[in-house]
Amino acid sequence: MANLRAVPFLRFAAAGHATAELDIKDENVQRYRSFLAGDPRHGISDRLGEARSFAKYNYRWGDEYFIIYIVVIGFYTLQYILKEPSDGETTMSTNTVADKLVQTVGKWAYPDDDEYIYVYDRYWMASKPLYKEIIKAHWKDVILDEDMKKNLTDLMHKFFDSKEIYEDLGVPWKRGVIFYGPGMPASHSNRSVCSLTIIAGNGKTISIKALMHSLFERNGFAIPSLYVKSAPQTYDIRRIFLLARRMSPCLLIFEDIDTIVTPSSRSYFFNEVDGLENNDGLFMVASTNHLDQLDPGLSSRPSRFDRKYLFPLPDLQQRVDYCEYWRKKLEDKPTIKFPEKLCLEIAKITKMFSFAYLKEAFVASLLTIAGRRSEDDDQARREYSDGNGDDLDQYELWREMKKQIKLLRDDMDSKAASTQLRSLASVPIEGPSNDGISKDSISNESIPNSNIGGGLPWKQGMGPNLDKSPARMPSHPFHHHPQTFGLQGLPCELRDYQRDERFARSTAGPSIEHAMLDLKLNHHYM
Repeated sequence: MANLRAVPFLRFAAAGHATAELDIKDENVQRYRSFLAGDPRHGISDRLGEARSFAKYNYRWGDEYFIIYIVVIGFYTLQYILKEPSDGETTMSTNTVADKLVQTVGKWAYPDDDEYIYVYDRYWMASKPLYKEIIKAHWKDVILDEDMKKNLTDLMHKFFDSKEIYEDLGVPWKRGVIFYGPGMPASHSNRSVCSLTIIAGNGKTISIKALMHSLFERNGFAIPSLYVKSAPQTYDIRRIFLLARRMSPCLLIFEDIDTIVTPSSRSYFFNEVDGLENNDGLFMVASTNHLDQLDPGLSSRPSRFDRKYLFPLPDLQQRVDYCEYWRKKLEDKPTIKFPEKLCLEIAKITKMFSFAYLKEAFVASLLTIAGRRSEDDDQARREYSDGNGDDLDQYELWREMKKQIKLLRDDMDSKAASTQLRSLASVPIEGPSNDGISKDSISNESIPNSNIGGGLPWKQGMGPNLDKSPARMPSHPFHHHPQTFGLQGLPCELRDYQRDERFARSTAGPSIEHAMLDLKLNHHYM
């Protein structure tokens, strides 16, 4: 008998390679049935569905017979396979026939010539859809500073090429970097308190995919990529690093690491990264929209994540480029007039917009136009149709974009006001407003920048899904880290900060070992 997971026995049988008969004579079955409404438009009739949390199956594969129990506990499914011992085997030894079945089903589910990316979302899975996204994610389609693209790609490739250099210096062959989004001042009206509103949707995810694509393009499947989306428990973290060590060298990605490294799991995570087990060959990339909320042991210790890269708000030219993407996308839609001159004008009125907000403005405008045109109202069509002349207001898209941008701007102001209220609630009424915090004490890494744009694809899907808010609000970070921004108030001079290119890409003081590595790597690759 063996406890097995991620071996799809029932799916293997449903494909015709075996038979699985539910046993309701000799064993109880725990199940619930539900009504599933059909869809007459697509020829799907009403039916009953059934889910089983405890069941026994009489399983036949070729001339061999097995008993398989499947037990569902919470989010996890356990499978137990029973088979009589063959000659020379006992009930306490491994069973060669059962092992052969497991290997056959596993090989069928994950063939060597298949193409997928390993994804962890409470358990490991092989994702073909993510692989297809990675193959389409090219750096040339990402709106991001070219030097930053090269820096990120070179850093990763040099790491995987430099095992001997790490060994020569006597340091572990592992490294970590953090991609983080910008914050912006949440209020311009209060002179004693400033807080930061988190701006999401500036291209961290698509840049990670482009990085994965460049790794695959250079090394094929020799260096795999492991993508971690959710790991709420300490045992999840253990499973992640067990596979990463087995697959090393590999690229290990933590999406929204602030949701993975929590107060309850921080010690366990740090032990996995720095513990006695060998982590050689792990290049870790973490993303976050809440750098100020990250545990200092994660973001400030060089031996874990020694570099941080800011993905700032897009500047004017990058907003123009993004509008140009939409213009090209609508070129084959003759009913929508989108002249090139509109790109600059839209970019001018979307200052401080993230790529997610820009996408929302375009999508909402087009949906509104489509809804209006679907109405059988000749007067409305005449009123909103494109006119003639040089006036921008003659273009229906421009008129609607202005309305949607105003609504989104109001939404941004509302979120900023909410953040300001949160900050005010945590600031003492009396005492110095800055509580000893000076502008010089604020890390450059935490200052937003709009001169160098965040990454975003031109030709593939942009920004978050429409059912998500373009900008996620922090869940009152100041309760977790008293020294982070907003508790006693940032110096309000930062509301009028000067955006300088040096803030766009920042390095969190690397350790002496990594400084030596950088010098040696740069010399090695000159």
